[in-house]
Amino acid sequence: MTQSVWLIKAPNDNRDPNLTASCNAFLGEVSQALGEALVFTQDRQAFADQPLRLYFVGSGGSEQVFKTLYETVEGPYYLLTTRSHNSLAASMEILSFLNEQGEHGEILHGDPDEIAARLRTLMRVAGTRYKLRGMRLGVTGESDWLIGAPVDADVLRERSGMELVHISMDEIMRECEKKTYVDNEWTVQLKAKGYKAEEMEKALEVYGACRRIVDRYELDGFTLRCFDLLEPFCITGCLALAILNAEGVWAACEGDSRSLVSMVVIGELTGQPVFMVNPSRLYPSKNEIVFAHCILPLDMSDQYKLTTHFESGLGVSVAADFEPGGCTVFKCKDDFETYYAADARIIRSMHEGNLCRTQLAIEIPSGLDYFTNRPIANHHMIVLGHHEALVEEFFKSYK
Repeated sequence: MTQSVWLIKAPNDNRDPNLTASCNAFLGEVSQALGEALVFTQDRQAFADQPLRLYFVGSGGSEQVFKTLYETVEGPYYLLTTRSHNSLAASMEILSFLNEQGEHGEILHGDPDEIAARLRTLMRVAGTRYKLRGMRLGVTGESDWLIGAPVDADVLRERSGMELVHISMDEIMRECEKKTYVDNEWTVQLKAKGYKAEEMEKALEVYGACRRIVDRYELDGFTLRCFDLLEPFCITGCLALAILNAEGVWAACEGDSRSLVSMVVIGELTGQPVFMVNPSRLYPSKNEIVFAHCILPLDMSDQYKLTTHFESGLGVSVAADFEPGGCTVFKCKDDFETYYAADARIIRSMHEGNLCRTQLAIEIPSGLDYFTNRPIANHHMIVLGHHEALVEEFFKSYK
């Protein structure tokens, strides 16, 4: 991917014949450290259309040049600077001006590696925000026990640009009654495991129904009121949602719209599969918590077996194992102001008969007070790796 950069410098280069060459050389060093192409551009529309607007302040005397450009390009404004030609001094004047206008800006200063590290975060945040705009999330209504407020479509659209698409369970059930699906790498892999053939077929027929709904409404994410399938079809949606997630469709269960939004945010931000979980057990003195659920993306662990859905004893669910290591626990509200993110560590996988099928014991060093005092409802999201700082940067960009 190429990131365009707008070069701002003094008219006539302040009579310094080496200025432009110096700017090009430094941009090349940052580009090499970043591992992505940074190129100067004078195409104002293409520059403005990028997720991240990066200005290279090449010299002192460039303040008025920036002010003219500022009037035609929206922020936030990121000012890349060097250690020569009064670049930093000019950037501080520009940033002071931006602050006076109530605009958000930031000076990027340091050696190429330091700047590249900061740019990776900024590009990830800006790219995620850009991608969320226009995403379509299919919702079927919350399960009865989810008594917290569902996502407010107007708030979500205003804050993130994502759209809710309401789909009736009647339509989904009509699709289930067709009892058809198209094989792919995941269905073939699942059937090769030799699990109960009749149950597997029923579970894959639910996948086929959900896949057709996703395609029909051009959805980027989908949440299924899955317990509604139990009585008429004696099946659950666990495997269907596991496959959809592996295919790149963010898929949540129990009709939980807030969890779907959280799944989309953390998944797009980190580029990781997302495990939607129930907090099931707390050990406050050890900062340890057990999470469990029957829906797990098939591409999140290659160590899994197939079993039944916990509460019903029906259908096909995934019981997976994970190696000990870093993870992040996350949840957010649709206002994009209230959220929880914590770097954590998977201690062990568990396989108890009295919990949902994939079970993880996790240590959260920052403590468990959030879960007993101010939880954002029940379901939470787990992704592999430590991403708390990135999450904080993302939500800071909405303030």
